Amino acid sequence: MLTLLLVLTRLAGGEISGDLRSGDQYLADVPVKLACGTDTVEAKTDKSGSFRLRSKEAGKCRLTVIWKDQSPSLDVVVFEQPAKYRLVIETVDGKLVLKRV
Repeated sequence: MLTLLLVLTRLAGGEISGDLRSGDQYLADVPVKLACGTDTVEAKTDKSGSFRLRSKEAGKCRLTVIWKDQSPSLDVVVFEQPAKYRLVIETVDGKLVLKRV
């Protein structure tokens, strides 16, 4: 029964949205990529730093941001119902780190 539920969850797909900033500055026109299983979707933040990504698969996924020649990323969970992620990029020891606020 649990296996069937997991299969159905993966078939349903899901969506995440949110915003991206560095310090107090919202980041416009920044590429974001969501990798869920075999499905990868890409988009860019809008002028206010907001993004929306829809995957054909749900579950544990990896969200990656490409900014200043680096690609910080973090694990996210994608559900059939949209989830919101407020994200911030920080510099730690010279490397960019993506964090959820």
